[in-house]
Amino acid sequence: MTYEMLKTRKYWFSEADLITPIDWDYVDSLPQKVKLSLELYMEGRVSIGKAAEVASLPFREFDQYRAKARIPLRGPHDK
Repeated sequence: MTYEMLKTRKYWFSEADLITPIDWDYVDSLPQKVKLSLELYMEGRVSIGKAAEVASLPFREFDQYRAKARIPLRGPHDK
């Protein structure tokens, strides 16, 4: 994946929202369940807690993956 993905995918954030770019190489290196969960989270289809459940990981461990990938946290008013 690349920044180009932000233009073709329907994420709740845009390229302009990011302070630092997402580390797509890191995301691609993750286990499939974690990648799927991050994708669902970035699309706004699940909360971060639900994404952790989908990945079968404790919340804190999943959030560490999210943070290392530099995926922004979704706030209550983000759509």
